[in-house]
Amino acid sequence: MVAIETAAAGRVGLAKLEPSDGELLRRLFYRLSPETIYRRFLSPIVRPEQARPERLLDVDHHDREAVVAVQDGELVGVARYFRRPGTSSAELAVVVADDWQRLLSSLRERAQEEGIERFTLTMQADNRAVLALVRRFWPSPKLIIDHGVYETTVALNEESCRC
Repeated sequence: MVAIETAAAGRVGLAKLEPSDGELLRRLFYRLSPETIYRRFLSPIVRPEQARPERLLDVDHHDREAVVAVQDGELVGVARYFRRPGTSSAELAVVVADDWQRLLSSLRERAQEEGIERFTLTMQADNRAVLALVRRFWPSPKLIIDHGVYETTVALNEESCRC
């Protein structure tokens, strides 16, 4: 991990995920509930290997970035983006055990620094918590539903995002 912001009293630290952080990512996986894992991967994954950790650790800090929340040396959340090839749009994915607002804000800032202008989000239609999170940051997302899954694209500019 490369520190972005060190932990302070009552707050987690933020760092960039590095390819060498596989063990930390594995330990986070085992602290997530089955429902959280299902919501994040849209699949009933039971072992970290099923989540393709080599792909999750494939960050280049430009087209593929991941910001992690760290507390007492352990990951408590991961927010990541993957730029769509040849575009200024990136897919957003978040799994968080704590303090998701700062994590998402930090990832948005990193994405903007790298020229990302939009995030594409995919979520299960019955995941009210994630839908509320999306609406909290982007009050009027245009949601498209297909086979029980919502998709939307949101702009990262200051006017449209309450990150």
